[in-house]
Amino acid sequence: MRDFLLAVLLILDFVVVGYFFIYMAVNVVLLFISNRVVPRELYRTGQSKKARKPDPGKTFYPLVSLIVPAYCEEVTIVENIRSLIRLDYPRFEIIVVNDGSSDRTVALSVEAFGMVRSEVDYNPHLGTMPISGYYRATVELPKKVERLVLLDKANGGKADAINAGINASQGSYVASMDADSLLVDDAVELAITPIFADPNDVVACGGAVALSNGCTVKDGRLASVGLPKKWIARFQVVEYMRSFTQSRTALGQMNALLILSGVFAVFQREALVEAGGFLTKHMRSKLGTEYCGVGSETVCEDMEVVVRLHRYLLDKGRKGRSECLPFPLAWTEAPEIWEHLGKQRNRWYRGLWEVLSIHRGMMMRPRYGRIGMFALPYQFLFEALAPLLETAGYIVVPLSFAAGILSLPAMVSFVSFALAFNLMLSAGSVYVSIRRMRLEKSAAETVLMDYRGAKTILLLVFAGLLSNLGYRQYLIWWQLKGLKDFLQGRKSWDKFARQGFAAEDEA
Repeated sequence: MRDFLLAVLLILDFVVVGYFFIYMAVNVVLLFISNRVVPRELYRTGQSKKARKPDPGKTFYPLVSLIVPAYCEEVTIVENIRSLIRLDYPRFEIIVVNDGSSDRTVALSVEAFGMVRSEVDYNPHLGTMPISGYYRATVELPKKVERLVLLDKANGGKADAINAGINASQGSYVASMDADSLLVDDAVELAITPIFADPNDVVACGGAVALSNGCTVKDGRLASVGLPKKWIARFQVVEYMRSFTQSRTALGQMNALLILSGVFAVFQREALVEAGGFLTKHMRSKLGTEYCGVGSETVCEDMEVVVRLHRYLLDKGRKGRSECLPFPLAWTEAPEIWEHLGKQRNRWYRGLWEVLSIHRGMMMRPRYGRIGMFALPYQFLFEALAPLLETAGYIVVPLSFAAGILSLPAMVSFVSFALAFNLMLSAGSVYVSIRRMRLEKSAAETVLMDYRGAKTILLLVFAGLLSNLGYRQYLIWWQLKGLKDFLQGRKSWDKFARQGFAAEDEA
């Protein structure tokens, strides 16, 4: 029996070590690709801004509908609408969708923008919870803002609210976002450019998301970039750099991107409606219910809708891909309370398993090209299984040492190598994120995230190392709990309360 257990332990050792080296190789490739892509994109965008010419007639700009789902956002809603009004794009409309808030979200919006009940064109292509009121702003708006409306509806979740906004939209392109996020001034133009430049190929575009913790926000704009004071937020800054700058940028280049952040993303409205809109239990699209099942829902609607768009287009034999720009299009607030962080990661991980389960029929099927043969297997192997295999490693390696399979030097060497590798990935992602690009024939520089000073950079790199000692294991615990909740069919959102950008101004 002892020999059998030792053999099992030895096999598990090979599985854990083999998985780690495959994971290492994949991430090195992703980092290499992002290091090639980011400078090119920074240069291209910087030069296009220099060459941009005014277009008073708005001839070349499509109308974009900005959809703002809001649930209990009284702390941030007015300032965020004002920041949207100031966006640097010539033609857009703002559709705020109150999703059954129990606070003063509607009252404050009505008061701040002189909103009155009004008739609003509403085409119920997508099923949603009932709408109880339509409002239109009466305050004077800049010419670029074609209208500002508010829909008041029963609570149905973020995806349901976005679908209601799509039904009321008039633009050829729709942008989904969070009401508690802060867009950069040219976010809409940056996101619409790849789609508008090649509408037959690019159906959706998003960008990186950066964290506003530690930054200064004034008048709805990011005034300066700074490092958060709390280590829990610093860990997340580096984590976001690895997720967006390294992974999503590279996967987008490989046409293997399956998620655009719900914080901000732009979609072709026609393709989105044809695919059934965002997934909710009220979905009545024949195609949507065929893919997802009647009454299906998910807490990871931003990933599910991108996967379903790919599936729909590939089934129809149409071209279509999603792009993720490497520079931040939006800044958002990260949780600084440990329990809130844990619940957020529980939801993200639970949502990943939901999406993989819903679209499991695409996995390893050649008809779905890179999405079926690479993108979905990548998400399953290196995102869904990673917490499970890492947990197995924490158990198997010490047991192998205790059983005499691993010597002390071998165990210490493996653990040290793993820490060094993760440090290298973090340092590489930080480098790519803060790397400055000087524009041609100009003294101006452009950068992804404008963190400055040697001390700040060293603290970020150190945070990447320190996050492996406790922070990472804490997240894994909540992810394992998320897997349990997924298996039990739990669907709760667990939204955490935010301090709001005004708090940053006072800091």
